Amino acid sequence: MVRTKRKDQPINPIDIQPHSKKLRQEKKTSLQKRKRKQNNKADEDKKDSKRICSQIRTNQGMVSYTPEYIQHLKESYDKRSYLGEPNYQCRYCGAIFWYNERNQTESRRSKQVIYTNCCKNGKIKIPPYKNPSEFLSRLINDRKSTESKHFLQRIRQYNSLFAFTSMGANIIKDINKGEGPYIFRINGQIHHRIGSLLPEQGHAPQYAELYIFDTKNEIENRIKALHKEDPQETDIDPNIVHELKNMLDKCNPLVKIFRHARDLLEKHNGIDISIRILGAEKGDPIQYEMPHTEDLAMLIVGDLNLEKYKRDIVISTKNKGLQRITIFHLAYMALQYPLLFPYGERGFQLGIPYHENGINKNKDKKRNNVTMHEYYKYHMHYRPHQPNPFLCYGRLSKQAIVDARAMEDEDRLAYIARNQDKLRIEYLQGVFDAIEKGLSESNQVGKKNITTIKSHRL
Repeated sequence: MVRTKRKDQPINPIDIQPHSKKLRQEKKTSLQKRKRKQNNKADEDKKDSKRICSQIRTNQGMVSYTPEYIQHLKESYDKRSYLGEPNYQCRYCGAIFWYNERNQTESRRSKQVIYTNCCKNGKIKIPPYKNPSEFLSRLINDRKSTESKHFLQRIRQYNSLFAFTSMGANIIKDINKGEGPYIFRINGQIHHRIGSLLPEQGHAPQYAELYIFDTKNEIENRIKALHKEDPQETDIDPNIVHELKNMLDKCNPLVKIFRHARDLLEKHNGIDISIRILGAEKGDPIQYEMPHTEDLAMLIVGDLNLEKYKRDIVISTKNKGLQRITIFHLAYMALQYPLLFPYGERGFQLGIPYHENGINKNKDKKRNNVTMHEYYKYHMHYRPHQPNPFLCYGRLSKQAIVDARAMEDEDRLAYIARNQDKLRIEYLQGVFDAIEKGLSESNQVGKKNITTIKSHRL
C-alpha cells in the first residue's frame, strides 16, 4: 500500500459567539454579588457580636454576662445542639435519661432503648431515701416563699451550723462573683475531722461540741461559731435555726446520742464519757433501713481502749485536737451533712453485693461487690417521686457531689498505694534508668537490631 502525503488542512478559528460570552459574564457577576452579600452578612453578625460582647462586664477577672447576651444565646440554642427532653426511664431502677445517653450496643442487640450507667441492669439495688420532715420539705420545695428563697440561698451555712465535723478544703469562692449559676469548686484534697465532746478551756465550742456545751444558749452559740468561721455570713434567721434544731433532736439518732451525753455530763459533773460511732468492715451485714441509736452509736462512761475500735469514730471528753474521719465510715456523709441526711442514713459500705434476683451469679467474676464510684453514680440519677439529697438541695447538693467525687479519687489513690506490687512497677524501672542516663527521646532507648530487607512483588 502506497502512502500518500497528508495534506495540511487549515485550522478553523474558534467561533466565540457573543451570547456565550455574555452568559459567562453574567454568571461571574452573579457570583460576585452573592459573595459580597455573604460578606456583608458576616460583617453584620460580627458587629452584632461585638455590640453584645461589648456589654459583657468583667469583675476581678470574672466574666459577667448581660441579659441581652444571655437572650442571644437562648435564641441560638436550636442552631447549636438540643438533646430533647429526658423521656426515657430505666426499667429496673426508674432513673430518667436522654436517648443519646443509651447504651448503643445493648440497645442494638435487644432492639430497645437500654441505659446501664445507673444500676447496671438491676445489679445495684439501694432503697430510696426517706422523705424529709414537713418543715424541711417546705423550705426546699416552696420556692415562691421568701423564707424558702432565703434558706436555699444560705443552705450551706445552715448546714454548717449543725455539722458534727469540719470540712478541710481550699474552697474557691471568687468563681461565684459573676451572675452565672452557682458553682462549688475546690482545690486540693478534702478531709473531714471531728474534735472532742467539750471545748478546751478558754475556747468557744464548735461543730460537735455545740450539741453538748452550753445548750441553753445553743442558737446564739451556733450563729457565733459560724460568724467566727466566716465573718461575712451574717444573714442567718434564728427562727429557722430553732426549727431545724428541733427537727434534728426529734429524728436524728446521732443528735440523740450526743444529747444523752449532755444529760449525763450535767448530772454527773467531771465524769469521763466517750461516744463510739460504729463503723463497718468488709463482710459485715449490709443495713439500709433507718438506723436505731444503739445500732449507729454507743455511749461509754469511763476509759476506753482505742486499739479495739480502730474502725469506729470515738469522741470523748479527753480528746485533744482533731481526728480525721475515714471515707469508708458509714457516718462519713451523715456527720458532715445533717440537713441532707436528717435521719442519720448510712452511707457507702465495703462489701455491698450485686443483686442477682437473690442468687449470686458472679462467683466466677473478679468482682462481685458495688464500688464506691458505682454507689454514688447510682444516687446521682433522678428518679421521679423519690427524694434525693444529692440533687434536690441546691447549693448544698453541689457541695455533696464534689465531696463524693473527692472520696472516689481518694479511694483510687489508696488502691494504687496499696497494690504497688500488683501493678508491675518493675516495667517502669527501664524508664527511670533511661532518665537517669539523660535519654529524653524514645528512639534513644532500646536495643538496636540489624535485619535484612526483603521485597515482595506480585
